[in-house]
Amino acid sequence: SLLQEIRPMFLFLLFTFLSKCVAQELADNPSPESLTQDPNHPVLPNHPYVVSTPWAEDGVTHQDVYKLGVKGQYANIPLRTDGYDHLSTFCYSSVPLSIYMFWSSASMKMDLPSNNYQVYIGPNVTSVSSLAQASESAWFYSQLPWRSKEFKLSPFEDVCIGVQTMEEYTITLQWKYVNYMMVVVTLSGMALFWMAPTLCRNTFFHYTTGISLGLLMSVVLLTYLAQRRFKQSLFSWVGVAYSFSVYLMTRTWFNIKEYMTEQYIHLLVGYVLVAGIISFAVVYRMGPPSNPRTINLIQWAMQAVSLVMVVMSSYHQPASLLLSLTMITWAAIPASLKSGVNTQIRKRFFKPQVKLLSEDEYNTQAHAETKKALEQLKNFCRSPDSKPWKTVTRLRSPGRFAEFIEGSPHLTEAEVMEYSHWDYNTDDEDGHDDDIYTDEEEADEDASDDNMD
Repeated sequence: SLLQEIRPMFLFLLFTFLSKCVAQELADNPSPESLTQDPNHPVLPNHPYVVSTPWAEDGVTHQDVYKLGVKGQYANIPLRTDGYDHLSTFCYSSVPLSIYMFWSSASMKMDLPSNNYQVYIGPNVTSVSSLAQASESAWFYSQLPWRSKEFKLSPFEDVCIGVQTMEEYTITLQWKYVNYMMVVVTLSGMALFWMAPTLCRNTFFHYTTGISLGLLMSVVLLTYLAQRRFKQSLFSWVGVAYSFSVYLMTRTWFNIKEYMTEQYIHLLVGYVLVAGIISFAVVYRMGPPSNPRTINLIQWAMQAVSLVMVVMSSYHQPASLLLSLTMITWAAIPASLKSGVNTQIRKRFFKPQVKLLSEDEYNTQAHAETKKALEQLKNFCRSPDSKPWKTVTRLRSPGRFAEFIEGSPHLTEAEVMEYSHWDYNTDDEDGHDDDIYTDEEEADEDASDDNMD
């Protein structure tokens, strides 16, 4: 069954989760040694505030570089009085890979009221400086419109973030030993992988998926309908329309918090209602898929999405990739083989404890169960469901059947006497066969048999 298939992986994830919870409890109360001064990049002892230090890299010394390596450390950049943007770089040093950090995550959060800033991300300080110089010398350099003030980091990779602005701001290192959102994504991906064969054939899931796609990709769907209506090629103006549609979707997604304010909430609710009703009508008109090959394609697509969710749900890429490969391998094994191996394991290591009955217990249980079964038979024969007249026509002794229903024994006295006589004779024959002779008596018995012959 489904539960039997996912039970080993669930136990493994549960063990990992508990281990990580213990690690998180220990991390919430760091030792004073974890905040002591670093000889290369000093910070104030036992204090989360970080000051800038010169950073030597590839023979070049960089100024205004801050190293954030402990949870809760922060740096405060003062307001520039010269009126020019200034580049400050914040670097994070990676930690070794560990299975106990499967769901760990790190991020740098910037506290800046305005959006007047530029961000450059690279593996080291040199790359950040190169990106900043390229943006200043380039004729046209524009960053994407969905900028964020929280920068996600991989705990297992070195990364540097450069912020260029003239305003005052604070940037803080945030560390989570257990990112519960990543836990939810991992478990959701696993559940979707194993439930895909059932969900792709479920009507309710078909409608909810269609409505969700209509809400999230309405602009792209409208572009597709326009392409079919005007019969245009993808390399015509339709390609530009698709690009603009994806741009609008991405911009809306990354700025969804701004649209959920009181100023735009009524427009958002109206869009959800209109797009949801239209999507429901389209899905209802098309109906759920019935072609087996179409259903198989939907199932494989869902499983592919679930594997991507599992791989992307952790910064520990080798472990998440191994988990995905394990899921694929387990699903590829034939069910008959898994059932046979499961049966053999249960027989060998989990043998059921069977209690053997004594002869008295066996006779008592047989008498009680027989009496119970006869009472049930009588009650059924007395009910209208038994069709007594039809049953009587098929019996050899209808009168005896009627007496049994009225309460008479199911055996006659002659049958009881015959059984008792047969049992007595059988016991005598068994006792005669089981007699034990000495060697001389056995020789005399054989000689007498020969003489009789």
